[in-house]
Amino acid sequence: MQITTTADQIENLYWNLEFAYENVRVQQEALAFAQKTLSDNQKQVQIGSLAPIEVVRAQNTVAADQQSLVQAQTNLDLQELLMKNALSRTLQDPQLANAEVIPTTTMALPQQEPITPTEDLVNQALQHRPELVESRIDLRNREISSKALKNALLPSLDLFAYYGGSGLAGTQNPANLCVNQNPAQQASGFCAGPNPANPGGNGIPVAGSQSYAGSLNQLVNSTAPDKGLGFTLNIPIRNRQAQALQIRSQLEYRQAEMRLQQIENQIRIEVRNAQFSVTQNRAAVQASQAAVALAKQSLDAEQKKFNLGASTSTLVLQNQSALATAESNLVSAQAAYEKAQIELDRATGLLVEHAGIEMDDAEKGVVTHMPKIPYVAPRSDTPSVMPQGAQPPAQPQQ
Repeated sequence: MQITTTADQIENLYWNLEFAYENVRVQQEALAFAQKTLSDNQKQVQIGSLAPIEVVRAQNTVAADQQSLVQAQTNLDLQELLMKNALSRTLQDPQLANAEVIPTTTMALPQQEPITPTEDLVNQALQHRPELVESRIDLRNREISSKALKNALLPSLDLFAYYGGSGLAGTQNPANLCVNQNPAQQASGFCAGPNPANPGGNGIPVAGSQSYAGSLNQLVNSTAPDKGLGFTLNIPIRNRQAQALQIRSQLEYRQAEMRLQQIENQIRIEVRNAQFSVTQNRAAVQASQAAVALAKQSLDAEQKKFNLGASTSTLVLQNQSALATAESNLVSAQAAYEKAQIELDRATGLLVEHAGIEMDDAEKGVVTHMPKIPYVAPRSDTPSVMPQGAQPPAQPQQ
């Protein structure tokens, strides 16, 4: 589950970085157009073919575009910093802190969205979501615990049998024999009779009879056996403690069942919500693409009218600002679409699999499979591998 969370965070960080990178490009293009318009207006004012107020208006547009570019650039710097922090242990290295992060994959909308029935997505989620697996394991453990506590309320019958033997070795102490003690000592009862293994009673053992080998033989030849057979019957009567534990276990089991059902219901909602989000963001991207196409055509038409003297530079700049806004909205919609795809993969439990992350590689510490992100294209405006000693472009190119 932690791996899925980490992969989700990193992919969202990447698309935030890609959005910031593309937004800087859009703002740079808008500023370059405004600066060119300002330069043209200044030349026309010098020759007297344009009113000076048009220069002031163009300067205002340039200032506004510069502000937008600064905001976009600072956002890009922040996203680069967040990405470095996520991928490195420390940012104390000056080279790493000052390095430029260039995303190698661009946002792209597939021509045709794969149509997967909602129930199939839900079934995939119910099979792959890690929290469901954990909840099922917890439910199984509680079921086993409940059965064990229930069995504790039943009568129990234990059968047992034992067998033992004893052996005697060594020389008997003569002072402990009753024949060698006075009558008072004999009356106390703390004395022993003559040893049958040593009838003489002189304390000298018969050869072999009281050796250690003889004592071991007595252990197995039933000279002094100790054996028995029996059973123990335990019948619990009004065992309050066991009954309380068993009832508590049943309640905990029902709570675990409820939690499992709640997780399943939540997953169904998440899958449907993620699917709706993908559909909505795809429509937003298509609408933004249409808006960009319209803004480009409007700008082109306004420029042609301006060249013919039927328009003003102010209207041209307004159309250029509308185009920059439309392109920025398109980049934002594309980023939202990519994030919606990530959320759908997370909701179905297939995020790690779709990203091409192999758990065996993680265990070995050797990457053998390149990550694969669906519905994206490699960047064409910036080389993915920079020559040794070369510096990345200071500004993203179209």
